[in-house]
Amino acid sequence: MPAGKGLSDRFAYDPRPKALIPLTQDDLLSIAESVSDYLVIDSSLVKDKKIIEAFFLKYASAISGEMLQFPNRLTIPTTFSYSCRTEVISGENSLEELPRLLLGKKVQKPLILTDKGITAAGLLSILMDTVEGLDIEVYDKIPQDSSLQVVNELSRIYREKNRDGLIAFGGGSVLDTGKGVYLNVSLHTDNLSEWEGSNRIPRLDTPFIAIPTTSGTGSEVTKASVITNEQLGKKVLFISTNLQPDAAILDSRLTTTLPAHITSTTAMDALSHAVEAFTCLGKNPLSDQMAWAAIELIRDNLVPAIESPENLTYRQNLAYASNFAGQAFSNSMVGMVHTIGHSVGAVCHVPHGSCMAILLPHVLEYNFNKIESLLIELLAALVGKDTAAQTPTEKRACLTIETIRNLNSMLKTKTAGRHPERFSDIVSRNGENLVKKDDFTRIAETAMGDASIAYNPEELYIDDVLGVLEKSY
Repeated sequence: MPAGKGLSDRFAYDPRPKALIPLTQDDLLSIAESVSDYLVIDSSLVKDKKIIEAFFLKYASAISGEMLQFPNRLTIPTTFSYSCRTEVISGENSLEELPRLLLGKKVQKPLILTDKGITAAGLLSILMDTVEGLDIEVYDKIPQDSSLQVVNELSRIYREKNRDGLIAFGGGSVLDTGKGVYLNVSLHTDNLSEWEGSNRIPRLDTPFIAIPTTSGTGSEVTKASVITNEQLGKKVLFISTNLQPDAAILDSRLTTTLPAHITSTTAMDALSHAVEAFTCLGKNPLSDQMAWAAIELIRDNLVPAIESPENLTYRQNLAYASNFAGQAFSNSMVGMVHTIGHSVGAVCHVPHGSCMAILLPHVLEYNFNKIESLLIELLAALVGKDTAAQTPTEKRACLTIETIRNLNSMLKTKTAGRHPERFSDIVSRNGENLVKKDDFTRIAETAMGDASIAYNPEELYIDDVLGVLEKSY
């Protein structure tokens, strides 16, 4: 469907998939919102780069509810794609929109996936109040690191209980588990591992709503799911735009009960998503803007949320940050922070956000020679434009890394020592180190098989991983 918005309006109610291809700069500039299934911008048709740049600035602002305005000149790669098919409903009491979403999808017998922590915190009862009258089945035993075995078992329960829709209600593990079940029940398979990898998953037809109760993973909008293969002892990735849920609800009430150290480590997970999205090889103008906004929101709201945990404004802004960072890395991918972090989590069963917080400054130092110019830019997002402008240009990249390191130190103080700065800070309830130096070789070997390694700006080998682990300990 070539041309601009006028033609798209004519076909607005046509149920068939639609692709909009602007032929002129006027056609492109007439588009101010998502108006088709696919938008194809070909620079051989719209040749003025400034017009294309202006479009991306306007479009990113529109799809974020006018929240985004990237302050620097955009870098537009020769070819890239950006996708977020998930409808996002946000704000205080937005959970009340759940019945409308279920009705729209004709869901009357949903399976709710969650964990024991959510139930104990009283959050599940809030959700159940909104769906009173429906035939509800609840599974609340999803572990911290969900596995292929758990996903396959839940898929069996879904079929045996004759469910007609999925609600994933929890943190990253719950949401990623939900994506696995979403895939299995839609494709009538009992073996999730058959679909491991990138862009192998066809369109899925099971109604699926994601409701995060932490502000970190952004999994409610991402096209990635990370699930542990217990037999292989590693985390495996499933990547496809078709894994993105139909809808996501960001309700600020759902994160007010989070302990301070969970608030801090999940927010650092979001920060790692945003920083890697901005500095890794798959970056594009829309992911850059999402990443930038996420960093600013974390800068302004993380510490205040820890100090005033029931403040709904801080909580909602962190939810936005997580969501934007999720959209950013889902479309640009991540690099070495996640390459190593996934492997530490799989081998040592360390919470993902803790790994991200510890590794982020060390990985930025490792990649420094390839990303110095980007780190110079990022300082303004981390400390504000005025402070960045007063810093000599040659010192800005190092100050960016130091700012992240100082944030970790501050968070450790604010959480009475529970936010980790180093892997040696992470101990079990018995006081034993979860990560031991004896684990380093296995972690490094596992990291070499992680898909995110391909997007890291610097080449990465086992000895390099070992070096970063040593510095992080």
